Amino acid sequence: MNARKPRETRLLAYVAVGALAGGSYILFDVFSEARIGRGTLTGPLERAHTLIDRTFPILVGGLLGVSAHYLRLRAKLTAAEEAAARSEGLNMRLQRVERDQAVWVLVATVLHELHNPLHALGLLLDELSATRDPALSAELVARARAQAERALVHLRMLRSMRTTGEPEFVEVQLDRLLRELGDEVALLAQGEGFSVRVECDAPVRARADSTYVRTIVENLVGNSLRSLRGGTGDRISIRIGKEGWRAVVRVSDNGPPLVVTSAEALFEPLGGGRREGLGLGLPIARALARAMRGDLFVEDLAEKTFRLELPLESGE
Repeated sequence: MNARKPRETRLLAYVAVGALAGGSYILFDVFSEARIGRGTLTGPLERAHTLIDRTFPILVGGLLGVSAHYLRLRAKLTAAEEAAARSEGLNMRLQRVERDQAVWVLVATVLHELHNPLHALGLLLDELSATRDPALSAELVARARAQAERALVHLRMLRSMRTTGEPEFVEVQLDRLLRELGDEVALLAQGEGFSVRVECDAPVRARADSTYVRTIVENLVGNSLRSLRGGTGDRISIRIGKEGWRAVVRVSDNGPPLVVTSAEALFEPLGGGRREGLGLGLPIARALARAMRGDLFVEDLAEKTFRLELPLESGE
């Protein structure tokens, strides 16, 4: 609406100038015709009258043609702008629907995942109540605390998720956020003989939602941990960088290869070739990435490299 006002003002100005020029021509023509009637129109005025009489209709016709062409182009431009606005609005609504569906499914999945640490905690407490060995009791208490922390992590994730409104797009220091995440995961991985390496050559600031970013990368790292437990391999890598106008996060591991027919099959809900779980993690992660105007896909199936793209913070 604001963009139309200057165009309408200019159009009114052009009409006013045209009307003024037409009025001036009429006055000149009336004055000239009066002098012609008296036989007193001679010299420069006579030549000017002849020139204007012969050229003005041609000039007006040309201007009318240009005006008609301008109005036609303006109508096309307005229609294109309205179509682009409708397309952008539809795209935003689709992203919102995809994001909201992802959040709801994620909430349901996290609630389901709470069953595992709580069940393990119950078994550890039963075992603790039956033992009289102080050393074993201390070990069981430590393991119980670890399972309780796992449950608290899931609860904190639920509290941080928003199911209404747009994602909170703010400046996110990706290298700092993912180094903190890497440190947390490394404590769990080290106990199983694995390592988690976070690499970043320079600070990277993205325009994103920190909760969504953590959720996506935690999902990828969790898949890598499950892969390493199932075979050879001992390393998970998280690489952060900038490419063009995108912040890029690559997550990979040196575990067993992925057994899928295609990279896109991994992002099919309830599919993806998973031997356990519901196969919802990667579809949810991609939906959250796209809700932030980014994307998630497999960059290299052979190397098991997942690529998360996010918009860079303005000024990067």
